[in-house]
Amino acid sequence: MVELELDDLYCNHESRHNLHRIDNEERERASEDTPLLQRFPQITNLDRNPVTTAIVSLLLIILIAGVIIGIYLLILQNNSENILPPVDTPLQIVNRLQWDRGEELSLSSQQFRAKELIVVQTDSDQCYIVDSCIMLLRNMQATRGERSLPYNFLLSSNGEIYEALGWHSPSPLFPEYNSTALVLAFIGNFTEVTPNSVQIEQTKNFIAASLSGQHLDPSFEMFGKKTKEIPKYLILSLETLPRWSSVLSDT
Repeated sequence: MVELELDDLYCNHESRHNLHRIDNEERERASEDTPLLQRFPQITNLDRNPVTTAIVSLLLIILIAGVIIGIYLLILQNNSENILPPVDTPLQIVNRLQWDRGEELSLSSQQFRAKELIVVQTDSDQCYIVDSCIMLLRNMQATRGERSLPYNFLLSSNGEIYEALGWHSPSPLFPEYNSTALVLAFIGNFTEVTPNSVQIEQTKNFIAASLSGQHLDPSFEMFGKKTKEIPKYLILSLETLPRWSSVLSDT
């Protein structure tokens, strides 16, 4: 009788042991099939906090605004490439009183900001040194019988810039632009010869100085016009400069 009871107890113990082992094996197999699910609990409900939603929306708006500002700055940088940078050294200009012996002009004390820069030739000889240029300018003035030459500035073959009307008075040379244009005259005749590299570089410096001194509007247009003859090679030499307008130039 005692043996039977012991056998029953032993059988029951073995049965429970086997059931426990089978249950462990099933759990291990399930955890191997879905290890991440066993490691991290699933989130079934996510409560949306209004404050959190507002903060996330605000950060998103700031991010979008930053992208827009970045694109705008890139556009400004790209546009700025079409304008010559400020000149590094001051532009050397021969004052009108240094060469003009005529009576003093009554010019406005206020400067104007030009919207056009018109390039012309003087239809005269060229000059290379200050003394000969001054003599040439005086002869041109005497021949024309005018109180002042009808240009704002003149550029010689050695790169010297001579003031005529200067920054204070628009040129009357072209009535359709006489209130909004600066006229830069190249001393000489360029219907068959090209201006030299010094004149081209000084033209760039003149433009940069005009922009820096706010004498020239940043959106200005630059073009070439004829007085007697079309300055063909002058126009060809300058047409690659920023802001040049082939449409407005004489051809």
